[in-house]
Amino acid sequence: MKPFSIIPALFLSLLVVQPPHAVAAAEENNGLWMMKASQGTLGNADSDYRWWFDAHARYSDDANGFEQSILRPGIGYALANRHVLWAGYGWIANSPEQADWFYEHRFWQQHSWKTSINTFNFSSRSRLEQRWREGSGGDTGWRFRQFFKLTHPIGRETPFYWSTWDEVFVSMNDTDWGARSGLDRNRVFAGIGWKSTHALKAEIGYLNQFINRNSGVDRIDHLISLNVFLNF
Repeated sequence: MKPFSIIPALFLSLLVVQPPHAVAAAEENNGLWMMKASQGTLGNADSDYRWWFDAHARYSDDANGFEQSILRPGIGYALANRHVLWAGYGWIANSPEQADWFYEHRFWQQHSWKTSINTFNFSSRSRLEQRWREGSGGDTGWRFRQFFKLTHPIGRETPFYWSTWDEVFVSMNDTDWGARSGLDRNRVFAGIGWKSTHALKAEIGYLNQFINRNSGVDRIDHLISLNVFLNF
């Protein structure tokens, strides 16, 4: 099997992978998620220091209702062999269904890495978060997130490429505002990317999110995901 033909098959295999108990009754939701991420060097072009900023707007209920926004700046330091260490802060505004607005704050630290094997591009991100919510108790929730991404060009000498990734979230402790240790959620994406230049690329596709709820009725989101990346 040629490498190019492996990619669509990989997309299909990722879409059907869900935690074992996800086959039970679950609430389903449709929506639209949009994200813009920017990064660059601090100082001159040869600097090992990096900056990062991503912003998100997320809509649920067939994209008719606002659900969440995220603003997340960070700074990083580049190591050898395309490894980067990061740290930053995230501000999250939430508008859940049938509940009042609430705001969450997160400190985060992560290690990212990427490499290429022939025409395949692979990247990894391991992130640790410390989370707390305004007016919802004083506990700090610790959560670990592991992200893997694979891309491959669509044909030769074309700006388009296949993109697929998976991210698993694991809560590391219980909190008085509702977090429970164990699997929190899992996200799987499959789509198409477009790379205009080194500085600009965009991806659009299908994002499936499984949320492991404490109530016993889990949630599955079927989302259109649009992402824009700027590299300075």
